[in-house]
Amino acid sequence: MNEVYKVRGMTCEGCANGIKENLESNDYIISANVNLDEEKVYIESDKNFSISELNSLIDNLGEYKIFKESFTSKIIQYFYSKKTLIIALFLVLISSLSIQLSRPNFKLDEWMITYMGIFFLLFSFLKLIDVNGFSSSFKKYDLISKSIPNLAIIYPFIELFLALAYLSSSFLLISYLLTIILISSQTLGVSISLQKKEVIKCACMGSAINLDISKLTIFENLVMIFMSSYMIIIYI
Repeated sequence: MNEVYKVRGMTCEGCANGIKENLESNDYIISANVNLDEEKVYIESDKNFSISELNSLIDNLGEYKIFKESFTSKIIQYFYSKKTLIIALFLVLISSLSIQLSRPNFKLDEWMITYMGIFFLLFSFLKLIDVNGFSSSFKKYDLISKSIPNLAIIYPFIELFLALAYLSSSFLLISYLLTIILISSQTLGVSISLQKKEVIKCACMGSAINLDISKLTIFENLVMIFMSSYMIIIYI
């Protein structure tokens, strides 16, 4: 039988190798492949081991713990790994809401424009910190950047233009259309890469923050596409 468990306490390959050797020393365990990056152990065995039995096999190695990952812990771990992006989106949300709440009447269209303006302002800033680093990651999955040379280099400046346009309520129709085109290109590129199971660094937060592309990236982009599409309908 094949089972996958989480392992807490590993810090190096030496830890992983020690756990592997101890587990495979048991006659009923055919193989134990320990993945340090995933903090997981993949066990093939002829016996159904309990968690306490597995931990007893590695007790002499140190403060390591083998445990079964629950559905809840998987969700928590997923969002924790994306915490930088979630925090950034949360800041955009509360900032845009706070501006609207200070006005006499809350207007959905005005909030959307403010949200998109703050969104592009924050994310353009993160990209402008290291334009070359951003562009090298971005053109790996963005469909338009793969076809148009140097677009990835000027992309942060396009986002800055969009931020200023939204925040000043200028060139709005152009901004809506440009947002849909650019974000759709990214979304399709990310979707293709995820289907191929490619591990590519997400360029949305620049090169300073290490974050892989994920379904959360697609969700973030779809929100922007929806807002822009809605605003075009309202504008017309």
